[in-house]
Amino acid sequence: MKATGIFVCLFLFMGIVSLQTQAQEAPAMPENFLVFEEFVQPADLPAFSDAQQEAIDLWKKFEFEVPIFTYSTDVSSFYWVVPFDNFSALDQMFAKMTELSNKMKEDGYNGEAKFRDLSTTRETIIHWEKDLSYHRDGAEMQTRDNRYCEWTFFYLKAGHQKEMAEAVKKYIEFSENIDEEWSWDLYTVSMGYDSPCWIVMDRADSPLSMRKLEASLQENHTEKLSELWGNIQPHLRKMEVVTGWFQPDWSLNFEQ
Repeated sequence: MKATGIFVCLFLFMGIVSLQTQAQEAPAMPENFLVFEEFVQPADLPAFSDAQQEAIDLWKKFEFEVPIFTYSTDVSSFYWVVPFDNFSALDQMFAKMTELSNKMKEDGYNGEAKFRDLSTTRETIIHWEKDLSYHRDGAEMQTRDNRYCEWTFFYLKAGHQKEMAEAVKKYIEFSENIDEEWSWDLYTVSMGYDSPCWIVMDRADSPLSMRKLEASLQENHTEKLSELWGNIQPHLRKMEVVTGWFQPDWSLNFEQ
C-alpha cells in the first residue's frame, strides 16, 4: 500500500472511528473491527510482498502499538483487521500515526514509490456477535495454531436479520449436543458494501482438518444439518466463501 502501508488509509478513516491503541489493555475478544481488504494482482504479489515486508519491519522497529491481525486469501487479497474500542483516543492515534510516518520517511522508506500500482483497497467495519458465535472450548482469539481460515459471506435479504439470528441460534443448540468440536465466529457488517452482510469465520490448523470435520458432521448428522440449512436459505440473497491463512509475522500486538 502507499506511504506507510495501511495506516495512510487508516488516517483518512479515523474521522468516524477510534482504534484501540493499547493492545495489552484490549479485552480477550474485541467486538469491533476495522477491516482493510487489499487487492493485489497475482503477477504483482512478489513485489508487493517485498515492499510490505519492508514496511512491517519498520512498524516493528519503531514499535507501533496498534494491534493488527493480518490474513492472506487464496484469491490474491489481504485482510488487515484492526480492533477498536470506542471514539476516544483520536488525538493519541493521530499522533502515533504521524510519528510513525515521520520515522519511516527519515529511515528512507518511500512508500509512494514502492507501492505504486501494486494494490487497491476497500474498508469495512464489522461487529463480533458474541451470542451468535460458538466456541465450546472458549478459544475465541486468533492464534498461531489455527492459521487456516474460511470466511463465509452471507448476504441477507433486507429486514431478515432477526430471522437469521434465530436460525443461527439453532445451529448453536445443535453444536452443544454433538461430539464434534465445531466452532465459529459470526460478524455483522456495521458499515461497508452490499449490506446487510454477515460473515462466519471458521478456523483450523489446516484445510485437511477442516474437511475431516465437515465429513464427520455430514456422516453423523446429515438430516439435522439439512434441516438447519433449510432455516438459513430463505433469508439469503447470495453467499460466497473465501479461504486463506492467518499471517502472524505480518501481524502486530496480538495475544499468541
